[in-house]
Amino acid sequence: MRYILETRPDEFGLVPDKEGYIGLKELLKAINEEPNMAYVRESHIREVLLYNRDGSFEITEKKIRSIKRNFALIDKDQDRVHPPKTLYKGIKRKTYPFILKSGLLPGSNGHVVMTKDKDLAIRTAQRLDQKPIILEIKAGVAAENGISFFLFGDSVYLSDKIPAQFISGPPLPKELPAKKETVDKEREIISGSFILQAERDPDLKRRKNVKKRIERKKGTKKGRKRAEIRISRPHSFF
Repeated sequence: MRYILETRPDEFGLVPDKEGYIGLKELLKAINEEPNMAYVRESHIREVLLYNRDGSFEITEKKIRSIKRNFALIDKDQDRVHPPKTLYKGIKRKTYPFILKSGLLPGSNGHVVMTKDKDLAIRTAQRLDQKPIILEIKAGVAAENGISFFLFGDSVYLSDKIPAQFISGPPLPKELPAKKETVDKEREIISGSFILQAERDPDLKRRKNVKKRIERKKGTKKGRKRAEIRISRPHSFF
């Protein structure tokens, strides 16, 4: 925890917000990736903090930070950098169509987070989606067109926004065909057929007929039961 929160959050793809906080869930996912640390839960983190006698950590309901950090927080007045030609960003599969249309927007920490390390991009994206999409950001071209980039740590780059024209990725998956007209309108109800759930039949007349048939069957069964009861009773001779 000290190493992540005080020294190198960037190695884990984590970027603190402007007050130095990192989400507890994000921290936990990063810890769980480490060898023999998959068992760690939020309760373990909170238990560690109970014995935090030097007060180096501060925790809110959902965030945590170290007040002894030895890295600089991102400041919008800091020097811009010229990024590598290509950066990588992992995203949830379901957000891909929107991003291709509208570009990448800032996350909860106020920045678009990218990295020159593709493996790190994959690792951090898998915390949100087991089968993420990895985008290639044409960062060099974007910088030449006025997009600002900031360096955080050794391999993490931040920006306020990445327009769609500087983003490339795999082709959009083909749309799945609509459920064949609700499975051909429930396989088209054949005349004279019996529907298990009659109340769902769109045909009002047929629904009434089925209801009558069910009531007749119930009446027949009741009649049979009465007859069986009468037969089974012993005759009285008095």
